[in-house]
Order: sequence, then C-alpha cells, then structure tokens
Amino acid sequence: MSVAVLGDEEKGWRPKSYKRELWGCRALLEFPVVKLLDYDIDELAQNPNPLAAIVQAHRAAQIARDDVGVGYANKLSLIKSLYERGYGKNDIVQLFRLIDWFIALPKFEEDRLWQEIQTLEENKKMPYITSVERRGLEKGLQQGLQQGKQENILQLLEIRFEDVAQELKQIIEKLDDIELLGKLFAQAATTQSLDEFESVVSQYVTDDESKEEEE
Repeated sequence: MSVAVLGDEEKGWRPKSYKRELWGCRALLEFPVVKLLDYDIDELAQNPNPLAAIVQAHRAAQIARDDVGVGYANKLSLIKSLYERGYGKNDIVQLFRLIDWFIALPKFEEDRLWQEIQTLEENKKMPYITSVERRGLEKGLQQGLQQGKQENILQLLEIRFEDVAQELKQIIEKLDDIELLGKLFAQAATTQSLDEFESVVSQYVTDDESKEEEE
C-alpha cells in the first residue's frame, strides 16, 4: 500500500497518481493522499498521539515562517504540550529534538526558551531535558546544519561543473563555520569557474588561519 503525505503549503496541489510511459508501455499508480495542511493545529494540540505532535510541529513551523516572535511562541507552546500530553522521557526528548529542528530560533531566543523549559521542568518535577542533553541536542543540530550546507555546496558545484576535485571536497567538508558555508554556497551559485571558486575558498581559509594566529 502506498500513501502520499504532502507537507507543502499549496492547498490545490493534491496529486493522486503517478504515470510512467516508455516504448509503448504504461505504468499507473494511484494512491490516497494525506495533506498536512488540512489538519487544524488546535485540534492536533488536543490529540495525545505522538504523530499528532509531529504534524503540529510541522504546521507550527509553516505558520511561523521567518517571524521570530511567532516562532518562539509556537515552539514554547509545542514543548509545553509534550509534558501536558503525558509522554515519557524518551518520547519528550525525541519530539523535542524534532521541534528544535522544525523551528530554529536566534541564539538569544533559544537561551530564553531554555530558561522557560528549565522552569517548566522544575515546576512539574520532570527533569527530562538536562543541560547535558540540551548541549547534545544543540551540537546535533549544529552538525546537521553544517553537513547539510557542505552537501549543498558540493552538489551545486557538481551540477554546474560536473567534476569536483577530491581535494576541494575535503576542504569543504572540514569547514564548520555555518556563516562561511552560507557565503560559499552563494559563491558556488555565481562563480564563473571552479578555479575561481577554489581561489575564493583558499582566501577564506587563509583569512581564518590568520585570525587564529592573531588570537
């Protein structure tokens, strides 16, 4: 059985079949569709099923978009609901990790949110997300962002120039500055040649090494 789960924001886009034709042969697959946009976020909040919490987090992230204030409020509300639903520690930690990924906030807002979580856990006497676990979650999120940006850069270069030297790949994979990786992605999209891109990367690496020596 196949089911298509659609997480986009286009109300009218509801494909229910897939067709492939080749050399006079035709294959057709028809399937039911689940559109996450159809779910009411308030009703999801009342549903104890962990899947409802996941869909709620997805919908909350869509609503928040780039609005930090809305994102903070939605994220805090979601996290509070995990405790109110009566989940165990493992479920709360895993769902917290997912919410953390869905709704990313600036560091100062994340710090404020963390204070709220600590207060919540103290009041409920549920020390589920310890400071050590929190640091682990933050590190995991950081590593995920870093790896994703590295892969995006390399994929874009391969699409544009096909062959990317292994040495350049290794340099990109060693970079851990998220802001720098973002700049290099933009550079990868606009550079006229691989040589030009490699020159820019070398300059960034040299500048970083110089800063470290000065410090």
